[in-house]
Amino acid sequence: MRNILIDIYKTNNLYSGLGQFSLNFAKAILERNPQDISIHLLYKQSAEFDLNADNFQFHKANTLRRFLSNYPNKFDLWHSLHQFPSHLPPKNCKQILTIHDLNFLIEKNDIKKTKYRNRLQKNIRRADAITCISKFTKTMVEQNFDLGNKKIEVIYNGVEANFDQVLNKPAFLNGKKYFFSIGIFNFKKNFHSLIPVLNFFSETQLVLAGNHDTAYGEFVKKEIKRHHLESRVHLLGKVSETEKLSLYANCEAFLFPSLAEGFGIPPIEAMMAGKPVFLSQETSLPEIGGKQAFYFESFEAEKMAELIQTKLKEVEKNPNFSKETKNYAQGFNWEKCISGYIALYQKMV
Repeated sequence: MRNILIDIYKTNNLYSGLGQFSLNFAKAILERNPQDISIHLLYKQSAEFDLNADNFQFHKANTLRRFLSNYPNKFDLWHSLHQFPSHLPPKNCKQILTIHDLNFLIEKNDIKKTKYRNRLQKNIRRADAITCISKFTKTMVEQNFDLGNKKIEVIYNGVEANFDQVLNKPAFLNGKKYFFSIGIFNFKKNFHSLIPVLNFFSETQLVLAGNHDTAYGEFVKKEIKRHHLESRVHLLGKVSETEKLSLYANCEAFLFPSLAEGFGIPPIEAMMAGKPVFLSQETSLPEIGGKQAFYFESFEAEKMAELIQTKLKEVEKNPNFSKETKNYAQGFNWEKCISGYIALYQKMV
């Protein structure tokens, strides 16, 4: 039986997209329980998650081995779930490298861009196989890096959100209508573009979830004050899974004007709740949202508001919209994602 190690080190931060991806990937492959391969999971000791499986082996990440790259050479394949893995496989071990995005090309200054580019090129050169989570990311990698003779396989993320339970509207809103968005507060999320949109919706609140203890979070707070909307914009910080699902389930629409994504899990989560989703036209979002989402052609508040108003009226007249949206979102499921990776594992070992 072949031994395959999956690096889920990013589960040390479950409030990040990579943390959630790593945790849900592990859960999905544990549930699948492939019989012809032995799965090993590498995790950080401080990580807090509930994964119990007698037939899988868990390994605590060793800081010394991280720098010496001298993990025991007992693995036939090593899957790094992120393009900048904290731990590397032994020299003679095959490796799959999953690349999520090249956002550093947008976010970083020239010096840091060069640093990240060189680091990723080295990781690509080391890997035996490369996967990307969207066609957009695949194209970006092909345009910016030397792949040698390696081909990239696209395997879409799985997304899971259970809306079968009863999820009441958040009490702090006192029954008021609201738009919702979620994400870590950094400039690429473009949350500040949503604030003046409220001026065109006198009865609607805006709820933003995610860590706002950042420089961009301070900028957003200043914008809220500048527009005198302190009583209508709610910054919740980190929220629990149940709170997040409740916010999706009861919103009027999900607004996601992000400028840089490798995939875009929140829009699919919102669609799983059957909600209208409004996205930017940037990077991977049109690919992921498809024809089921609506797209901002401009970030001018009046034009954004006009699109939202027009499309919400159309949605109201379409009794099948919620069902159609949920059906579309179900295409991004973990069974399909894990099947793609297991097929790749089997091909490589």
